[in-house]
Amino acid sequence: MQKRIAVLVALALTVGGGRIAAQAADPVPRAFEGSASLGFAQNRGNSNSLTTNVADKIKYRVKGWAGTQDLAFYYGEAEDKVNANFWNGGLRGDRRLTPRLGAFVVTRFDRNTLQGIASRFEEGLGLDYKVIDRKRDQLLVALGASAFQQQLTPGSVSRIKRNYPAARSALDYKHLFSEVAFFQQIVEYLPNLSDREAYLLNTESAVVAPFSKHLALRMGYIVRYNAQPPLRNDVELKKTDTFFSSGLTYSF
Repeated sequence: MQKRIAVLVALALTVGGGRIAAQAADPVPRAFEGSASLGFAQNRGNSNSLTTNVADKIKYRVKGWAGTQDLAFYYGEAEDKVNANFWNGGLRGDRRLTPRLGAFVVTRFDRNTLQGIASRFEEGLGLDYKVIDRKRDQLLVALGASAFQQQLTPGSVSRIKRNYPAARSALDYKHLFSEVAFFQQIVEYLPNLSDREAYLLNTESAVVAPFSKHLALRMGYIVRYNAQPPLRNDVELKKTDTFFSSGLTYSF
């Protein structure tokens, strides 16, 4: 009997020690981290074109809260004519209520002059849930509500109210190939609550391949779909804009 007890105690200590070691091995999230990306291309000669893309993301954690700032900017010219001018940036605060359930507040600004949007502000809040929370794979789903205020470029006319409420649903999937190499896919659906035929559908895909611990190549693809785009000179502007980028990313 004493021998059996000794074996059980030794087994418990072995399993418990393994769990403690595993917990100690789990990386502790850093209080401050971020990344900045830059891409640039220029052609001269028989054709003249210029494209620039800039992006950054900064996250700060303190006492159960996480604050995130992000920015994406795309600008392009061809034959001295602007063919891309897109800004998208925001601030977000997250609070974990349980290991899987969280709450968030967000405010965003975007500008897409070729789609007739001089400025569009969004304020939103909601809940998110970690459907998958593994070392290599994470899937976050979110539900919430937002309020939009937008101003159009000169000569553009909107068929919907410029200020309107909207619902929000989103997916955020991230797969880690290594500590710094990853693929990420974000999709958000924002239906206009005052016009059933109007909604926004935004997606962002990104692949990051590292050269070193801090420097990496980043490729991104953004899709912005507006089901009810403005009219310019009585002609409906295109509903879909896409932005492809590649450049260097520095993480810190």
